[in-house]
Amino acid sequence: MQMKNKGPNIKAFLFDMDGVLIDAKDWHYDALNMALSHFGYGISFHQHLSTFDGLPTKDKLQILSKSQNLPFGLHSHINKLKQKYTIQISYENCKPTFNHRLALSKLSEKYKIAVCSNSIRNTIIIMMKLSGLYEYIDL
Repeated sequence: MQMKNKGPNIKAFLFDMDGVLIDAKDWHYDALNMALSHFGYGISFHQHLSTFDGLPTKDKLQILSKSQNLPFGLHSHINKLKQKYTIQISYENCKPTFNHRLALSKLSEKYKIAVCSNSIRNTIIIMMKLSGLYEYIDL
């Protein structure tokens, strides 16, 4: 007996946020440097791309403490400032994109849609709302 191939049993699509749904790579770089500048620290764009890109802020701060002697006691404060600046930059730059809205609206008719990110939940929610994608996201 021959079985018919029904094709893949796709139930959901998972999208990375930064760099896929939202082009925020530079925003995170700018926000971190804005926060670090209060204490006389910073990273170059080359360092951002070669070492820090994609890492959570807490990991970036650990690396900076080891490589540039950033005091560990500043981590919490810098992290809060970085999140504040990320939100501020998002409100200035995050806009709906027709192609993303169209694709997610069509996919959401048949599938569950999830956003994956190492950004904090509040940042994800704000960026999804500002980009007009929030209404298509299940998780």
